[in-house]
Amino acid sequence: MLSAHGAASSYHRFVATNSQYDEHVDFYLDFVDSQLADSVSLANVLAAVVQEVARDQVRGGDVLDVACGEGYLARRLLALGPRSVVGIDASENLLTAAAERTAGLPVVFRLDDAQTLATVPDNSIDAAVSQMAIMDIPDIQAMFGAVARVLRPGGTFTFSMLHPCFQTPSRFPNQPPHLLEADDSRAAVLTRRYATEGYWQSGGTGVRGHMGAYHRTLATILNGLLSAGFALRELREPLAGGSGLDGEVPFALVVHAEI
Repeated sequence: MLSAHGAASSYHRFVATNSQYDEHVDFYLDFVDSQLADSVSLANVLAAVVQEVARDQVRGGDVLDVACGEGYLARRLLALGPRSVVGIDASENLLTAAAERTAGLPVVFRLDDAQTLATVPDNSIDAAVSQMAIMDIPDIQAMFGAVARVLRPGGTFTFSMLHPCFQTPSRFPNQPPHLLEADDSRAAVLTRRYATEGYWQSGGTGVRGHMGAYHRTLATILNGLLSAGFALRELREPLAGGSGLDGEVPFALVVHAEI
């Protein structure tokens, strides 16, 4: 593992995988940058919650950022003083951006599949984290098992994701995810499909229009954690803030579990 006082960030190509994010890397980096530039954006709110919930294990520990993307969560966690931070992702292009954006900081990035974590030794991690990426992983049970394998006893897995109850499959333009008032402000969440799990793509110009997502029920997610050997420690449902729907309905879920 890389010491927090060791070499600058780097990207190591250990395995050959591919990712749909490689096909949309410019779009996705622009989206992330716009989110990070807004201090009250959902991305910043969620990163702060993950940082707060996982801080005890991150401080002085070995940290793994699962499906790290361009590395902004890994960079934020450095403020807590971890012993090491490793980010893994299946997108070569995003890892290249992560290494460039994290240059000079003690973070290592590796090309790896979150469903296997082949580059991560058993019992080597104190805190695994993931920011808004679980929905992109086809086999979350395999991913939960891989994370459980690499965690030390007492290690934690803290992740944020689209809320499975309020961000359900929809399709633009004829099936928008919200009911609209006369003035076009969002008035209510419209759930068309919850029990049927699987891949969906929203259409439109957003992240889920470009990359899609895997929808799963809340029971599937939490029971998957339990069957992988985790104990559930905390759930949070952060709000984006403001008035109206954003201040009342959580569009993301943060899960904190311990092995």
